[in-house]
Amino acid sequence: MLVGSLCLPAGLSAQKRDRDRDRGQQAQNNRQPRPGKWLREHLNMPPEQQQKALANDPEFKQLTPDQQQHLVKRLNQFNTLPPQQRERVLNRMRAIESLPPDKQSELRRSLQDMRQMPEDRRHAVRKAYNDLRQMSPAQQQQVLNSERFQHSFSDEERSTINRLLDSGFNPEAAEQSQQPH
Repeated sequence: MLVGSLCLPAGLSAQKRDRDRDRGQQAQNNRQPRPGKWLREHLNMPPEQQQKALANDPEFKQLTPDQQQHLVKRLNQFNTLPPQQRERVLNRMRAIESLPPDKQSELRRSLQDMRQMPEDRRHAVRKAYNDLRQMSPAQQQQVLNSERFQHSFSDEERSTINRLLDSGFNPEAAEQSQQPH
């Protein structure tokens, strides 16, 4: 078997490797903690009890100390938000969790890339994404392919914007779907 795999054309071997990597990524996505679900389940607990529940959570225990510290910090920040803003955060988490795993990964990667950008560039990318979301796909492509857009954004920034658009995440729709009519 080993000899047979060494004799495969490079393209077939690479395809298998990519397919195996994608399957591994999907399995990992299915095992990832669901912070929105956890937060909704523990929403009505006092902050001290939330922290105890988090510390005892099996998925939380599997995280690195830095990741654990980050989640505790985020939980504390969440608990200091006004009720309306907390609801907004929960709605966005629900919307993200409703995306297919590959789209969640795209969105997560894009948001991570944005966090690495300087504040002014992050603001420009966010504004471009929000503007493009209001357009039809044909209009989006026209803007994305325009010389002005290509000069305004680096390759990495354009890639991030494209992945955000491809993810299908729509924060306003998430908020509107949860509002009483």
